Amino acid sequence: MKYYEIKTLSTVDLINRLKEENEGLENLRFQKSMGQLENFKGIKNTKKIIARIETVLKERELSDKKDK
Repeated sequence: MKYYEIKTLSTVDLINRLKEENEGLENLRFQKSMGQLENFKGIKNTKKIIARIETVLKERELSDKKDK
């Protein structure tokens, strides 16, 4: 998921997506520990998506505080 796609989502959608990505990361880590993971890039890509989502959420939080 690209940054511009993340910015278009609502805050509620971002929070839900963040939960999904964290669960996905947990599953990938479990697969890695069991030796079943074939694509190790999935972990890196999932971490990047989580970081992008957290960045957009933080930007929105700071802009809301600034507006008040």
